[in-house]
Amino acid sequence: MPTVRSITEDEIQSYREQGVAKLSGLVDLGLVERMRDALDENVANPGRWVTDAGFRSQRCFGLDDPVLRGYLLDPALGENAARAMGSPTANFFFDHMFLFEPNTPVDEHYWHQDLPFWPVEGEHVVSIWLSLYDCTPESAALKFIPGSHHERRFYPPVGFDGTPMVGDLGPRAALAIDVRDQFFDDQAPAFHEDPELYGVTEFSYKAGDAVIFNTRTVHSSGGNKSPDQRRLAYSARFIGDDARMMLRQGVFQDPALLPDADEPFEVGAPMRSRRWPRVYPIASGA
Repeated sequence: MPTVRSITEDEIQSYREQGVAKLSGLVDLGLVERMRDALDENVANPGRWVTDAGFRSQRCFGLDDPVLRGYLLDPALGENAARAMGSPTANFFFDHMFLFEPNTPVDEHYWHQDLPFWPVEGEHVVSIWLSLYDCTPESAALKFIPGSHHERRFYPPVGFDGTPMVGDLGPRAALAIDVRDQFFDDQAPAFHEDPELYGVTEFSYKAGDAVIFNTRTVHSSGGNKSPDQRRLAYSARFIGDDARMMLRQGVFQDPALLPDADEPFEVGAPMRSRRWPRVYPIASGA
């Protein structure tokens, strides 16, 4: 029996129109349990790219774990990403874990888009956020501004404390380009203050449910107010045919997501790296 189900046409339509679609029962519960164990092992033995902002954030580690690698490179997952994006191909980009233990208070209103944080540009960039435990708005479920992916500008990247983020790109910093025209002048509005006006959409998740969203879609989550429920989520990010390399001046561009040091990097070039394997289709040379 498949461990990852196929996305439906209605879910694809929601993704394209709203920028987000809930995928109920995406992953088999047997695999969910194995992934929980694998993620707990990585929490106990973290890799390089770990952030502690009152909760645990860890990225770019899953390919080294056989259970997580099997999920991330599952052709069924890649096909879901490709079909949603409208791309004939899907390459794995990176993975990202988010762990909120019970009673984890963090900023309620960290509204942001993912794409401006990353050294990539294009329509074919997507996230599949998987909930590994039951999750509600009380326990830090993601919430979204539907349709916000249609806006062609970004809100400036800020950290979880609301301050602007900058990063050290090392020897590749000289390749970054001025793209101030891509950004709004101000940070994201306080959408939560008028959720009806902005159409704020919240989901509740059962373990194995997921949400697929465009990386331009504005989203947020609050802290985990539950006294006894963990919030453990695992995101798989994928890139498709029109994704291109990008380095933006003056804003954070995650150095964890750059190609290896011995690989070329050129702004505007297709996304090519040994770190971003083809997931769909799987035929050799595809």
